[in-house]
Amino acid sequence: MSWKDRLRKPHLPKKQLLFFSQEQLHNDYFAVIRATWFKDGKVCGVTESQIHNYDVNAIAEFTDIISTALHAGADVSALCIAPAEELGIEPT
Repeated sequence: MSWKDRLRKPHLPKKQLLFFSQEQLHNDYFAVIRATWFKDGKVCGVTESQIHNYDVNAIAEFTDIISTALHAGADVSALCIAPAEELGIEPT
């Protein structure tokens, strides 16, 4: 196999990860969400978002941040005071 053959092979899509844990958080945080961004199969950045209040808008903001990151190809880790079922996350 030559180096040209390796270039012709299609790259398999990266399997994305979603980690969720229900935790007690400090400073009145509702959730802390960390997204790991990739370019050419390598980590190119990490962003972290905090949601401070526990109300209807907090759940919508949580869902929006996670779905946007996953649709863009990032891996996501989230800590939240609410249970997964309340957020629409199904355990696998």
